[in-house]
Amino acid sequence: MTKNIIVTDANGDIIGTTYPKRAKGLVKNGRACYVGSGTIRMSALDASSDNMTISEEKSMNYITFNGDEWIRRDADISYMTSVMDGTLTEALMLGNWDDREKVARSKDFTLSPLTEYHFIFWLNGGENEKGDETCLFKVTFMGDDGNSRIYKLNRNFIHPLLHQKGWELYELPFVTPDVQDSVTVTFSFVAGKAPMAVLPAREPSAYLDLKDEPDEYEDYRPQRHNLVFKDGWPSISQYGGDRYSTQAIKQKLAGKRSKPEKGNNIFNITYSGGDIDEECWESLEESFYEEAEQQCDELEDMLDELDDRLDDIEDELDDAKDELDDIMDEDDFKQRSDFGKITEMVGQLGILKAKIPGYEAALKGYAGAVKNFSKNLGKSMSQEIIAQSANLRSIVEAFEEKISSFQDQVNDFVDSISSLQD
Repeated sequence: MTKNIIVTDANGDIIGTTYPKRAKGLVKNGRACYVGSGTIRMSALDASSDNMTISEEKSMNYITFNGDEWIRRDADISYMTSVMDGTLTEALMLGNWDDREKVARSKDFTLSPLTEYHFIFWLNGGENEKGDETCLFKVTFMGDDGNSRIYKLNRNFIHPLLHQKGWELYELPFVTPDVQDSVTVTFSFVAGKAPMAVLPAREPSAYLDLKDEPDEYEDYRPQRHNLVFKDGWPSISQYGGDRYSTQAIKQKLAGKRSKPEKGNNIFNITYSGGDIDEECWESLEESFYEEAEQQCDELEDMLDELDDRLDDIEDELDDAKDELDDIMDEDDFKQRSDFGKITEMVGQLGILKAKIPGYEAALKGYAGAVKNFSKNLGKSMSQEIIAQSANLRSIVEAFEEKISSFQDQVNDFVDSISSLQD
């Protein structure tokens, strides 16, 4: 998403640019109005505060993995082909399949107090077939493990911004404590029961034109891509490969009959009886086609509704940031009894906002899958199309549940901010 909406103050002077969704939220909340297709004008009361927000966006503090800044004790740092341009770049290799946890620690960073930073990196692996692995990132302040922020990087606890060639792009926000001097910060990756790898990343805006490429068979696999295997997963002859290698999954899908068995129910069409002749099968194919078209329409409506819900969630988070900014701008902010809680909430806000691009990318991917499925309906009703259609709705419904859960998290967070005003 590009910041292509011009923002002016109440007098019409340009004060910056913002994202289309941000502009929509400002107008929706009555803080601005449209004065053209690509321009909004802030109200007299809000112009200065929003200008501050825009300036903060322009000066985002990004930190990425750099091998020279990491201690080479419990991890290997070697060269690997970059995800983006194919050039050689340093990679962090950590962990294996046994029970021992491996920890890779950075050298100490000296950062500014009470400042939001974003650690960005590409991640591969870190999951096993049992789901009992450890794969996390930790930010530790002042060398005190009791003062750390822990981010779980497995099992979709945090959604990546992008998938590319088996790698996942992460952006993890954190806020440094408010102390008088600079803040010493140490970063760590922890891996157990599964190897993982990390590559340096550029600012997320550098990847906006890339298409998200998640594993098309992820619903059939217990773990994500890991570069220790030739194509990312065990071959069909390796342990577990008979169930979730790419070859095994393709064979399983291809082995499903194109003609339904007695009593089978696909697209809510149920039938029984003896052998099916060609005329009967042609009639069933037509019924499949009509029902599949209806399924596509319903799925498209669901995805449109989810897109609107994500817009509303993003607006809520933007408003929450404005409320926190107002509180932190108060003269007596540092003397408040809940000062520590508020600074912690700033970090929580960053984590919630960082999930939005991942959900948007997933939504875009599902919309593309539905569109592709609809497009292929007119060509044939092969077993592959039928198998895909049988899973597509359940996948979208599962995603809808994730959005609902995320919306509940945001609502709870917004309520907690409102309680600060009481």
